[in-house]
Amino acid sequence: MRILVTGAGGFVGQHLIPQLLAEGHAVACLTRDPAKLPEAWADLPRAGTDPDGLGIRALCQQFRPQVVIHLASHYITEHSFTDIAPLIQANLLLGTQLLESMRESGCDALVYAGTSWQHYRNEEYCPANLYAATKQALSTLAEYYRDACGLRILELHLYDSYGEDDPRKKLINLLELSSQSSDKLKISEGRQLLHLVHIDDVCRGFELACQQVSNFAAGERKVYRLPAGELLSLRELVARFDAAAPTYPAQLEWGAKPYRLREVFEPWEDAPALPGWQAEVSIDEGMRRLRCPDVARSKKS
Repeated sequence: MRILVTGAGGFVGQHLIPQLLAEGHAVACLTRDPAKLPEAWADLPRAGTDPDGLGIRALCQQFRPQVVIHLASHYITEHSFTDIAPLIQANLLLGTQLLESMRESGCDALVYAGTSWQHYRNEEYCPANLYAATKQALSTLAEYYRDACGLRILELHLYDSYGEDDPRKKLINLLELSSQSSDKLKISEGRQLLHLVHIDDVCRGFELACQQVSNFAAGERKVYRLPAGELLSLRELVARFDAAAPTYPAQLEWGAKPYRLREVFEPWEDAPALPGWQAEVSIDEGMRRLRCPDVARSKKS
């Protein structure tokens, strides 16, 4: 299958593309800076995300993808005025340029990475923040292409992901940094519940989604989740993190930080999980891989 992956330079893309190649798929890459992609991908077709969208258009015409996995986005939890333009550029303009380029090149299958934050208070649509609102806005724009052009759409609404080689300043990395510091990390009371999904499971989900969307009827659209095998509170997660390497526990000051505006305390669960998929990497195994990689590898072998 010919698969175009946007956001190829991001955390998910960097793990997903090797898996797609290993499964025998032909892959093309869309990323902010193609020069920063791994040397091992030097022969893969690629383009940058130029504001005029001409790189996307040319790549679609050249590669003629059968499926597009749209991962690219600008992520921010709480925005300020200066964040608005980057959010619109990355999450709406680029996405719409991609949809039109797909139409022109004859690609009619899209796997779109949405977010569980589109469902604040467990509602069908209620964005927890402006980032989630822009993700839903592109989903609405895609509805035109579904109805007018027969675009087949499979949306995977994701929870938090984690795993090896994650450069993002997200929760697990912050916990790891605190475990190596004498300064305590200021954190909320930790009562919110989380689905935390290992990157290996996320990648399996996207590869399976490509297979499934290819069998959709013209204009068919479905929304699925990739939930963790276990729902944990933040406090429970920290306990598992500490248990993986008890000599180096996270140094935290619980309750020193207020909950965010529109904090999600119970994650959205009102859609089915992707058929045929379930999380295989338990939170305990995932923490061992991160904190004790040599031990985890020996157990795996």
